[in-house]
Amino acid sequence: MTMNREEKRPSGVNQEEPKTPERKLIEASQLGDKKAFGVLIRRHQKRLFRFIYGLTGSFDQTEDIVQEAFIKAHGAIKTFRTGYDFYPWLSTIARNLAYNQMTRGSKAESLEAKTEKGFDAPSGKLGPLGRLLDSEGQKRFYQALKALPEKYRTVFVLRHFEDLDYSQIASHLKIPPGTVDSRLYRARKMLTEALKDLLE
Repeated sequence: MTMNREEKRPSGVNQEEPKTPERKLIEASQLGDKKAFGVLIRRHQKRLFRFIYGLTGSFDQTEDIVQEAFIKAHGAIKTFRTGYDFYPWLSTIARNLAYNQMTRGSKAESLEAKTEKGFDAPSGKLGPLGRLLDSEGQKRFYQALKALPEKYRTVFVLRHFEDLDYSQIASHLKIPPGTVDSRLYRARKMLTEALKDLLE
């Protein structure tokens, strides 16, 4: 009996295979394949960094949180339920770590220091607020964002940095879509008020 191409493939995941389905990478990771887990991380690390930086406003703090999230995810990968998307699970781990660190308080890093390290700030479609992300007002924007109460900041970041729709945000945060709408409205209003001199 001849084996088809699928049966001839080794059980491990090719590290360089960019089109390996996420589910296969997860299953291989759960069996101890470190290369497969590395592929998963590379696929999501940039998006996760943008998300956490939006919450913390600190380059160094974000790096620490993202690295710790990867370590925790690796340790818990066997508990992940296949059939679900990996990124929401990973981002929840990172978000919880971010909240824990943010409650301890940390000094925000200067824009100059972030630029020297090659940070490229996200430039989501934020209307007039978007202009600040690539201008001298960038530092002010992140300071204002960080000053928002956590519940408003999180919804804003998920919508504009993660590009999630209202139903996805509601599912992610376990709140009604109407609450997402009101929190997002409030976040935009507070940001616009805080940055009105730059938006004129």
